[in-house]
Amino acid sequence: MNSTFPFVVVVLALLTGCRKDIGLRQAIPLNDNPTNSPINTSFTGCDDTSSFKSNADLQPLAYLQNCYSCEVNKEVPGLGEIQWTGNCEVYIADSTLIFRFNTYQPYFEELLLRETLEFGYIPLHIGIFPIFDYIDWAQDPEKSFGSYSRSWDDGDVSDGLWGTDTHCTNYIEITRLDLEDWEVDGRFEIHLKMKEQGTNGILYSERINFLNGKFKAEIEKY
Repeated sequence: MNSTFPFVVVVLALLTGCRKDIGLRQAIPLNDNPTNSPINTSFTGCDDTSSFKSNADLQPLAYLQNCYSCEVNKEVPGLGEIQWTGNCEVYIADSTLIFRFNTYQPYFEELLLRETLEFGYIPLHIGIFPIFDYIDWAQDPEKSFGSYSRSWDDGDVSDGLWGTDTHCTNYIEITRLDLEDWEVDGRFEIHLKMKEQGTNGILYSERINFLNGKFKAEIEKY
């Protein structure tokens, strides 16, 4: 296992340009929990029942507490939920925004990637945007997509993949977009269904939801 490169990449990505870093923290309770109203969409028939539930999905992982973070309720339907905090990775691609919210596992002096909640190809302006599955986006690139994945080893080995359940309400809202200070704020909700089970010997839940999410992020400049 490479003991240097992953740590350097993660630390640079999380610390550059952030003025309030105070070090590595485990997931902590949120000071406030917004009660966002569901967004009206054309999606109907959402069935959040889960045939397989696992407490592994309700175990909090590590993150760096700093001024840019994502805070959300992570739910396994029928089992429970936790307050989940991740670090933000946001950049512009093809005049759209790509969001990745990540958690990590400490390993000596490294932080190894373990979870990624992703929203892809979000329009570069303030508004509310429905989130579809990756397959929908592949057929119509004008749509935005969402996914959730687990990782293993140095963070580069897949260990479970979930796609958007488009029968449910899924959205991301950009509430503030500042291209002078390169910051973006917003909120989101996404319901996910398993596409690939983990291969590391840990069985994960069939369904996972991220509800009442909010974020403040720095847009990375390339």
